[in-house]
Formats: sequence, structure tokens, C-alpha cells
Amino acid sequence: MGRDSTTAASAAAGVEPAALAYIRHLVEELEDTAFEDACSDQADEFNDGDLFDSRPEPSEVPAAVARALDGVEDLLWKGSPTLAAYARQDARNRRLEQENVVVATAASVVDTGAAIDARRAAITAKLPRLRALRARLAALTTTASAAAGSAEEVTGAVVSLLERMNRAQEEEAAAAAAVDGLRASLAGLLERLVLAVEEAEEEEAKLEAMGPELPGLAEDVGVLFRAQKRFLDCLRVLRQFVASAR
Repeated sequence: MGRDSTTAASAAAGVEPAALAYIRHLVEELEDTAFEDACSDQADEFNDGDLFDSRPEPSEVPAAVARALDGVEDLLWKGSPTLAAYARQDARNRRLEQENVVVATAASVVDTGAAIDARRAAITAKLPRLRALRARLAALTTTASAAAGSAEEVTGAVVSLLERMNRAQEEEAAAAAAVDGLRASLAGLLERLVLAVEEAEEEEAKLEAMGPELPGLAEDVGVLFRAQKRFLDCLRVLRQFVASAR
């Protein structure tokens, strides 16, 4: 065992059990926790607990360990400037996410509207052919009823007309089915548009309820950057101290 390790172990051995237990608890709580997550836990209004609730009265601990304890508490105590900066930055991030949702829902309205226009254009393009086919079918029906001549001539004419009418009916049925399908699709798109508009309005209202974007972005980013570095440095000291006490 090296001299530094022996010194650290000796220092840890002289610490009161309650203080040592508290430091161990703090290290365990923060060991696998990112700085941002530690801030989130402490800033959570529904979290009644506090990392520092069980901190014992000051006792004899190495100066570096005492500074590390004070540093972590200074950063993460409920109401600290660090947590205030974190809360503002979190609000900015949530507002940015909501802005993206608003953009997406607005795009959905535009896309659905474009799809509706395309369906209407397709229906408009198919209607003349459908009308022409129906007019042709009506004309063939009139021609069939007016057939005249010998029985043999009439029979031949009727057979020819029936073949043409069958083809015309098939074409008319296919064109009508295509138009009906487009109309049904259009009805579905119109319903979707109503829902898309409602969703877009709801998301826009949520964004407005968040209020304007908070000022001081650069300052808060700087505060959090420095706080994270200090947090990691303090945690490293505490982790080494706990390891020396084993």
C-alpha cells in the first residue's frame, strides 16, 4: 500500500461512523448518476426527499473531503443557483420540443390539405369520362329500343348492341367505382383534416401556455458547464475517500 493510500485510510478510520455512512450513501446515490439527472432529481417538485437530509453534524474529516461535501451540497441543495439554472434550461428544452411538435402538427395539416386537393382534382378529372360513358350507355339503350328491320336484321343489331352495351356498362362501372373510391378516400381525409387541425390548435395552445422563451441562455449554459465540472471533481474526491475506508 502506498503512502497516500495509507494516509487516506488512516484519515477515513478517524471519521465518525455516521459521517462515513453519510459519505458512502452520497457516493452510492451519485455514483452512476449523470450531473443532469442529479439536478433533475433534486429539482423535481414531487421529490420530497433530499440528498442532504441525512447529513450529520460537522465532524472531523479531511479538508479535501469537507470541501467536496460542501461543493456537492452547494451545487445541488434545493433552491440552489445551479438548480435554478437547470430549471430554466429544462424549460427552454421543453419549449423547443413543443415548438417541434407544433411544427409537425402544422405540417400534418398542410399535408392532409394537399392530399384533399389531390383527391378532388382526381375526381374532377374522372367525372367527364364517367358522364361520357353514361351518355353513351343511354344512347345505346335508345338505339336498341329503336331497332327495326327484318327479324334477322333486328336480331343481329340487338346482339351487336348488347355486346357494346356490356362493354359500356363494364367501363361505366369501373369509372364509377374509381370515382366512388376517391370520394370515400376524400371523406376520410376530410375527417383526418378536422382531427389534424384540432391537434395543431391544442399543441399551439400548449406552447403559448409555456410563455416566451427565457432570457439568459448563454449565462445558464456557462453556469451548468462549470457546475458539472465541479460536481465531477467533488465526486471523484468522495469516491476515493470511500474506497480508502474499505
